[in-house]
Amino acid sequence: MDNRMYWMWLTAMSGITNGDITALFERFDSIDDIYSAKDFGGISGIKPLARLKLKDKSLKKAEAMLKYSKEKDIKILTYDSPEFPDSLRCISDPPYVLYLRGEVMQWDRLLAVSVVGTRNCTDYGIAAADKLCFALAENGVTIVSGMARGIDTEASKSAIRAGNKTIAVMGCGVDIVYPPENAHLMNKIIENGAVISEYPPGTPPKPMHFPRRNRIISGLSRGILVIEAPEKSGALITARFGLENGKDIFAVPGSIFKSSCAGTNRLIAHGAKAVSEARDILEEYVYDIERLGIKKPDAVQHKIKKTPKNKVNNVLKITPDDKKYANLSEDERQIIMLLIESNLHIDDIKRKSGFEIGKLTTILSMLEFGGFIQKIPGNNYRLNI
Repeated sequence: MDNRMYWMWLTAMSGITNGDITALFERFDSIDDIYSAKDFGGISGIKPLARLKLKDKSLKKAEAMLKYSKEKDIKILTYDSPEFPDSLRCISDPPYVLYLRGEVMQWDRLLAVSVVGTRNCTDYGIAAADKLCFALAENGVTIVSGMARGIDTEASKSAIRAGNKTIAVMGCGVDIVYPPENAHLMNKIIENGAVISEYPPGTPPKPMHFPRRNRIISGLSRGILVIEAPEKSGALITARFGLENGKDIFAVPGSIFKSSCAGTNRLIAHGAKAVSEARDILEEYVYDIERLGIKKPDAVQHKIKKTPKNKVNNVLKITPDDKKYANLSEDERQIIMLLIESNLHIDDIKRKSGFEIGKLTTILSMLEFGGFIQKIPGNNYRLNI
C-alpha cells in the first residue's frame, strides 16, 4: 500500500487537527502504525472527537484524491518523504502533507526569501517590490510568496521576469486559481517553480486558511521581506511566524503619513533591517552567496554581481572536497557524496554504497554524531548544510 494514502486519510479527515497529528506521532512511530492502531485511548493531546474519527479506516476519500492528483499532475509530498522540505519539519506547527504543481525543488539548498505585503498596495509598494524582487531573483535568490493580490503578485511577476524560479504557497487547493485574475501568473509559476498547499485539491479559499498558510511561507525561507503593510495585516502575521522560528526580518521603510506603511515602519522600529536595495539583504548571506556561485556584494562600492541567465536559481554548491570533510574516512566520504545529490532512505544508501547494514548503520551514526548528516522522518537521511 502506498503510504501516501494513509497520510491523506489522516490529514483530510474532518475533525483532525495538526495538534492531534503531532500528539499521535509522540505515541506512534509511523503513519502506518497510526492507521493500523485500533485504540487511541490514553493519548494526551487528542480531542475526543478525533479519537472517534480515527476509528473510521475507510480509504475511499484518499483513493479518490490520489486518482485526481495523478490526473492533474499534482505531486504529493508527505512528512516522511525525502522530498519534503526539511525547513518545514523544523517549525512548531508543521504541515504533514504538501500538494504541489510544478517542480519538486531542493528546498534546503535554496537561498529563499519570502516577500509579503498588503493587497491594497500603492504605486510606491509596486515599484519597491519590482525593484527589490527583480534584483534579488537576478542574483540567485528564490522568491516565496502567497500569490495574493498586491505585493505578493508583484513579487512573483518580478522573479519570473528576472528569469528565476519562484514559489507560491496557496490558501486553497493547488488546482484552484485564487485570486481568479492570477490564472496566467499561476501557470507561469508552475512553469518556473512551484505552487504548493497543505490543503487537498478542491479545497476552496477560506479566510481562516490564509493566516495558517503564512507559517509555510515563513518556514520555507531564510528571511522575510515585508513591503508596505498596515499595522494589522497578514504580512505581519508572516513576520511573526518568522520571528518565532528564527528567520531574518527585513522591511521597506515608508511614508509616516501612509497607513499602508505603518506596519513596516513599526517592524523597523522593533529591530527589522531597513531595506532600500537588494544588497541590504544579500550582504546578510555572504556565505550562501559564495556557495551559489555569486560574487559577494562589495562592501565598499556596494556593487552586486548580476548572475548570468543560465545560472539563476542556483542551489547551494556542496562538494566532497569541502574542508569540513577533510578528516573523514573514505567510507564516510562515500556516504557524504551520496547525500550531496539528495536526501536518501537508508535502503537506497545501502543499495548505492554496497555496505552491509551493520557497517552502514555504524557509519551513519558516526556521521550523525559528528553533525555531518541528520536523520529525518521515514528513516531518511539528509546532509547538514
